[in-house]
Amino acid sequence: MNGKKIFASSLLVVLFLIPMFSLVPTAQTPKHIVMYQQYMSRLMVTHSGITYDYSYTAYNTTNEQQSTISYTSFHYAVETGKLQTYTGNIVVTVSPFSINVTSQIPQLARVLLIEPNVIEEVVWAGFLNTTSTISGLAYFNSSAELVLQFLNGSTFANVTLTISHKTSQYVLSESLPLVKVSLQKIGEASFTLTVNSTTPERYKKIHFESEGVQAEAPYNVTVAYYNGTYVPAMIWEGEGQGSISLPSLQAEENVEFSAIEFFGINGSTLAYLENAFSSSYLSHQGFLFNVTFNQVESHIRVVINEGVPYAKAKTMSMVNINGNIAIVSITNNGVESTANVNFYHPVYIVYPASLVYVNVSGSGEYVIIYPNSSYVTVSVVTPQSVSVSNVTIGGKSYTAQVVNASGSGYIMFNVSLLRNESFAVFKQTADGMVELNPEDYFVYHGKVVVVDDPSTTYYVVYGYTSASSGVMSNYIIPIVGIIVVLVIVGAVLLLLKRK
Repeated sequence: MNGKKIFASSLLVVLFLIPMFSLVPTAQTPKHIVMYQQYMSRLMVTHSGITYDYSYTAYNTTNEQQSTISYTSFHYAVETGKLQTYTGNIVVTVSPFSINVTSQIPQLARVLLIEPNVIEEVVWAGFLNTTSTISGLAYFNSSAELVLQFLNGSTFANVTLTISHKTSQYVLSESLPLVKVSLQKIGEASFTLTVNSTTPERYKKIHFESEGVQAEAPYNVTVAYYNGTYVPAMIWEGEGQGSISLPSLQAEENVEFSAIEFFGINGSTLAYLENAFSSSYLSHQGFLFNVTFNQVESHIRVVINEGVPYAKAKTMSMVNINGNIAIVSITNNGVESTANVNFYHPVYIVYPASLVYVNVSGSGEYVIIYPNSSYVTVSVVTPQSVSVSNVTIGGKSYTAQVVNASGSGYIMFNVSLLRNESFAVFKQTADGMVELNPEDYFVYHGKVVVVDDPSTTYYVVYGYTSASSGVMSNYIIPIVGIIVVLVIVGAVLLLLKRK
C-alpha cells in the first residue's frame, strides 16, 4: 500500500516534546456517591383474615465501606369492602437511577421493574390511599416493564406499561375495578442490616448470596445505558430457584442476582450497580388450615465515581484480546473500554482509524479500530538493523536513519530520535521512496514510533519539510492557539508602548 504524505508540523512536535498520543487523565481519588434501597412487601391470606406487611430502607452516602443501617417493618390487617371502579391518571417519570409515580387511583402497594436478562427489582412498596407521588432508586438498560400493583382485597390488580430511555414521562388514563380496602396497623418491628462493600473483578465470575440462596454468576461483556449514553459494561447474572407441587401445597421461590459495572475513559470504573430480587409464593389448602402467601423483596446498591470522564461513542467495537472479548469505544474525549486502555493514537491505515493498546487482566495487544467498527491486530516488531546514511530527495541531501523492519499484517516499531528537528518517514516501495501519512508515526518518550502495513526498508529523514504542511493534526491546534494568543498579546503591548 502506498503511504500518505507527512505534514511540516513535525518540527513543532519535536521542539515542544509533545508525544502524539493521548490518554485522558482520570481523577486520582474520585468521590464516591453510594445509593442504597431495600423494599419488602408481603400479602398473606388465612382463615382468620388478610394481612399486609411492608418494610423499606434507603440512604445516600459518600462512604463506600461497610454500613450498618436500621429499618422498620410494618404489619397491617386488611379490611375489605365493596368492589368499586376508580378512574384517574397515572404519571410515570423516568430519570437516571430514579423512577417517580403519581397515581390518582388509590391502593397502590407495589411498583416492580422487570427487564429480562438484566434486572428485576422492587422500585417501591408500601400503601397509598390518596393521590401521592412515590420515588424509587431504579435502573434499566434499554426498555423494561413497569408493573404497578394495587391492593385488590386478597390479591393484586396490575397496571403494566413499557418504559424506555427515549421518553422521560408517561401518562396513563386508567379505569380500574378494585375491592375497596383499609389498613389497620397491628404491629411493627425494627431490624438492623449490614451492607457490605464489594466490587467484582473484571473478567471473573462473582458469587452472590441473598435470602440464604447462593449463586455463581458468569459475566457478559456488553454496553449499558449510563446517564444519557451507552458505555462499555460488564453484566453478571445468576439465579436460584426452588418449588414444591403437591395436591394441597404449591410453593415456589425465585432469587435473581445481577451486577453491572460501567466503564469510562481509559477503562476507568464509572459506576457499579448490584441488585438482588426474590419472590415467594405459597398456597396450602388443607383440613386444618388454609394459607396463601405472596412476597417480593429486593435491594439495589449503586456506587458512582464522580469525576471519571465518559462520552458518547463515535465507534464501538468488540475485540478479541487473547481469548477475552473487550468492548472498545472511540469518543471525542478518548477511548472507553471494559479493558484497561494504556495508549491510543489516531492513524491513517487505508482509512482514518485509531491505534489502541487494550489490556485485559495483564495481557494486552495493539489494535487498529476503524470507523465501521472492524479492527485488525498490530504486531510489535524489533528492527533487524538501524543505520545512519544520507539520502537525496528532490535534489537535496538529508541525514536519515535507515531502518530494516519486517513482519506480517500490520506492524509497529520504534527507533531512537536522532535529532531535535523536523523529520519525515518514508518507506521503500517498487515505485521508490514514498512518504508515510503523518498520522502513522509520532514521537513517544524520545522514540520515533512507526505504524504501517509492512514494507522492508524505512527512512527517518531529518530536516525534511513535508509537502503536506497544510494538513493540521488535532494535537497541534492548541499550540497554534497559544502562538496566536502570544502574537495578539504582543501586538497589544506594542500599541500600549507607542501610546
